[in-house]
Amino acid sequence: MSRNRLRYRNAKEALDAVLAIPSDDESDDDEECSDDEVNTADDLEVSEHPGVAGAEQSSEDDSDDDILYHLPTSDSDCSVEPDTGSDSESESAEPVWQKKIFREPDIDFDCIRVVPQQPFLPTDSPVDFFEKFFTEDVFQNLATQTNVYAQQCKLRYWTDTCVREMKAYVGMLIGMGLHSLPQFRLYWSSDPLFRVQPLSAVMSRRRFLKLLQALHVNDNTKAPQRGTPEHDKLYKLRPLLDNMNSAFMHHAVSSSSQSIDEGMVQFKGRNTMKQYMPMKPVKRGYKLWIRADAATGYVYHFQVYTGRNDSDAGGVGLAARVVQKLTEAIHFTYTHVAFDNYFSSVDLLTDLLQKNLFATCTVRSNRRGLPEIASQSTNLTKGQSEWMTKSRVAYIKWMDTKCVHVLSTAFDPNATLDVSRKQKDGTRLTVTCPKPVYEYTKRMGGVDRFDQRRSMYSVSRRSRKWWMRLLYFVIDAAVVNAYILYTSVHPDETMTMFNFRLRLFRGLVGTYSSRSRKSFTEGVAFIRRPRSRGRDRKSGVPDELRLDHVGNHMPDKISSFRRCRHCSSKKNNKRSRYICRACGVPLCITPCFAEFHK
Repeated sequence: MSRNRLRYRNAKEALDAVLAIPSDDESDDDEECSDDEVNTADDLEVSEHPGVAGAEQSSEDDSDDDILYHLPTSDSDCSVEPDTGSDSESESAEPVWQKKIFREPDIDFDCIRVVPQQPFLPTDSPVDFFEKFFTEDVFQNLATQTNVYAQQCKLRYWTDTCVREMKAYVGMLIGMGLHSLPQFRLYWSSDPLFRVQPLSAVMSRRRFLKLLQALHVNDNTKAPQRGTPEHDKLYKLRPLLDNMNSAFMHHAVSSSSQSIDEGMVQFKGRNTMKQYMPMKPVKRGYKLWIRADAATGYVYHFQVYTGRNDSDAGGVGLAARVVQKLTEAIHFTYTHVAFDNYFSSVDLLTDLLQKNLFATCTVRSNRRGLPEIASQSTNLTKGQSEWMTKSRVAYIKWMDTKCVHVLSTAFDPNATLDVSRKQKDGTRLTVTCPKPVYEYTKRMGGVDRFDQRRSMYSVSRRSRKWWMRLLYFVIDAAVVNAYILYTSVHPDETMTMFNFRLRLFRGLVGTYSSRSRKSFTEGVAFIRRPRSRGRDRKSGVPDELRLDHVGNHMPDKISSFRRCRHCSSKKNNKRSRYICRACGVPLCITPCFAEFHK
């Protein structure tokens, strides 16, 4: 039997029809139910209401339950929405952007500077600071793994290396950065234009190139197979990377103002981790995420970007996950962090604020969660700004050469400062700048300062091995961090990066030399080494036997090969191709000529 469902034009008609239905149990229960309870939207949407369940339901006629079930459908002229006017629901609602006073935290973000975690003596040399990062264990691991790789590859003429030799090898790399040449071989050249005596005296060219060929950090035979969960693209360098990150954070006090940015390590070979960044000075190479001190550029933590993986697909985005990973070690330290618009979002700043980390960053105008004024075009003149706040996050829109969008949880958006801006004609113009924008510019350049110091006399060189560029980066990072700690301990000493690397080279090499004898050029001018085969012979004529003392007998060059009449030597060289002009006797140009004509 078909059941005809009743339809009503609006909720009022449906409610009147429900109230008009007679009930067999009209007694005290209906009288106790108030009108407010009947008129609520929940009573209309819930099908199993007590007042309806008590009514008689016929299998042949439509029940009240069916009528109420079809009231809030799209067929009705108006929909019934739940009442949201209660105080409890308004308190739990999400905050909105509004122009409300922002309470700036009472924290000095410049109070903690980069200083060593453990005290140093005033007499400590640059080597003592460098060896806080490249410890004895690091050099021992380099020596062990280098010997293991040489045995696995069965390198010819290989002699096992040791810790002392590895220190000298790293010192030579630092010294080569001070005296850069296109090829390693030129440091041992016989040409005085290229030969560098302090480097060539440490070890022979063959030994240096053998160490370069066998240098390794990890055992290749224990590497996890590709495709397994344990596979690591940075397996070859993983022990060194972990040791450096741990040492960087352990040997320096965490400063109160830091910055997060991306860096590039140049590499033009073939590798899946290589990135192309057209807006960077180094356009092709490995991308690194770096957290550094805002004032000095001291690197606390870095990560090498190995490419997109399955975890990047859902949940938190890559940029936000990078910031969260890099800041794990400084949670609840009331540290200020600055980063650019690649990482920034309102949700990220809120998440960092819950961990007592304050942040200031630029933001893209199309990011989700920003106020409407971020996407609206406003007629702001240079120096004018607009701002809004949402909970403890402030948004600032400031007009400079172009519109600048900034988010901050640390500085008052209503506070302004006067800054000087350079015009196209070279003149200076004073404009009004919001405090968050000024503080962002002041605290964002930590990673750039590190890159500037790293590029000065860098040890990095071209190599066919994809991981050598990253190894050179680690050495440069350790040198820069050691230099920053050294200058913090000796603030009155004027130490340049050049002098620091020079003293570091001499300290690591010391008196070490793997040569069996001293260099032939030590203490004398650069001359071409005479090449003699067989027994040693004198290379010149004594002064008492000069050729001008033998009368009319003078040597003349001949083209045919002849045997010396005096010493019977038969050499296929120019010394045995002379003949006397007077007597025609073939003699050597050596003392044989003078001795024969006595």
